[in-house]
Amino acid sequence: MGTYPFERILLATELTEFDVGAERIAFAMAKHCAVPLRAVVPIDSNPEYEAAAPQLSLREDQLVAEEIAALRERANAAGVELEVQVRHGTEAHREIVEEAKSTRTDLIVIRRRGKQGFLAKLLVGEMVSKVIRDTHCCVLTVPRNAGFWQHGILASVGDTPTAQEIAKLAAGIAAACDLPLTIVSVAENQAQQTKTASLNASYVALASTLAKRVQGRVCDGDPAVQTIAVARENAADLIVIGRQRYHLIPFLRGNASIMQKIIGANDVSTLVVPS
Repeated sequence: MGTYPFERILLATELTEFDVGAERIAFAMAKHCAVPLRAVVPIDSNPEYEAAAPQLSLREDQLVAEEIAALRERANAAGVELEVQVRHGTEAHREIVEEAKSTRTDLIVIRRRGKQGFLAKLLVGEMVSKVIRDTHCCVLTVPRNAGFWQHGILASVGDTPTAQEIAKLAAGIAAACDLPLTIVSVAENQAQQTKTASLNASYVALASTLAKRVQGRVCDGDPAVQTIAVARENAADLIVIGRQRYHLIPFLRGNASIMQKIIGANDVSTLVVPS
């Protein structure tokens, strides 16, 4: 079994029902892979409100403290020692990104979406999208009911600058967890088939230097659709993809990106590798 490729993991949680999946996966990762775990809890800060109603603000702080105590109890029950940092600010995603930067985090674990509202049609929650967009490190997005990976890993790679990094990272996780890895590459048309197959073979060869059970898969068609189909066919419970630039409100400004479609259409965790 290999060494887990992440050394500093940061759980980003707002302590809501939508965060329980991310909490569960972060606990499992820390325990099974023997890596330290830190959590950041971003709290909305409104100086005018806090000055006008200090008693209400104090009560809210007490409620947060109680929820953090409960989070620590859940971590202890999972056999994990958890360090918690509360950060106050006007934008939750900025506090998460800054905490990751200041602690030299190499993986943020975060929910996929929060409560529904005006942005309910987003495949990825607005706050989560901004974290993925702005952070320097990998981001693991976790659906509420997702479980820790135990069947297989899938990496979706193409002709991009980060493809080798995606393949190596996925192979490192597969090796550390003793799981099979499938590397899928998608040709959008027949003219790309030969090049896509050649690239896929090179990524498989690279991953095979790190993991024991690696197979390649070359498909034709829409990259998001094909990646999702192969993941379901192989019962993969972790997908590794690259970060893409995209609009936060795709249904108002155009189509969702491949990355958003893959994250939003799966009930398994998706690891986004920065470009």
